[in-house]
Amino acid sequence: MLAALPIIAGAALSATGAASAYYATYAVRSQWLGPTIWRGRADTASVALTFDDGPSEDTERVLDVLAAHGLHATFFMVGRQVERFPQTARRVADGGHEIGNHSYSHPIYLYRGARETRRQLERAQAVIADAAGVRPRLARPPCGVRTPAYFRAARELGLQTVQWTLAAFDWKKRTAQRIAHDVLRRAEAGSIILLHDGDSENRSDRGATVAALPLIVEGLKEKGLRVAPLSQLLDDQSAAKASDEGTNLVTREQNDA
Repeated sequence: MLAALPIIAGAALSATGAASAYYATYAVRSQWLGPTIWRGRADTASVALTFDDGPSEDTERVLDVLAAHGLHATFFMVGRQVERFPQTARRVADGGHEIGNHSYSHPIYLYRGARETRRQLERAQAVIADAAGVRPRLARPPCGVRTPAYFRAARELGLQTVQWTLAAFDWKKRTAQRIAHDVLRRAEAGSIILLHDGDSENRSDRGATVAALPLIVEGLKEKGLRVAPLSQLLDDQSAAKASDEGTNLVTREQNDA
């Protein structure tokens, strides 16, 4: 029995190491590898709407809804989607919305080397700048997965990493009512809300998200919350300086982007 103790101890340490590595790369709130924003300041009764994986045909409909309500959002764009819909990307910028870098082709950086990781960010920066006329200052890695190579490249490119407080899980097959309900149930002041205006694999439309958006906006008003640009939630008092309150929690919002 005593002879087996080193083996058991080694297995336990290995499991602990694997869990720590998983948390560092996948957990939305983890600060272990680099500074990561996952919420905004909570003293303004505001939330931010963010959209991933576009632009797409549905982005135009999202923009229509936002315009009808006089709201601004942040769009974390995939470079190759920008190449497909350059006019939509330009409309996002012209409408006063913020644009972030969501990679060029939506890979999981954990499975890419340092050179490819940097290439993904650089190429997306260039494509977005060419089409939209703006160079992103914010980045959100695909599925929220960060690595040392990602943080190094992001830092060198002047990109600030922004994750999310709550996800609508609208990349799953869900009704507009379910999407809105899940957002409104958890939204609070300072929340960065993750939605999708595109599909990185171009297999699904985002019609349910478009239909849910007016429900979300009205529901937020009923809760006393207003939709504000993400930049307004991110200042010296924002989550950029927040300690990792979720150090012992691997949040449910993993693998949503």
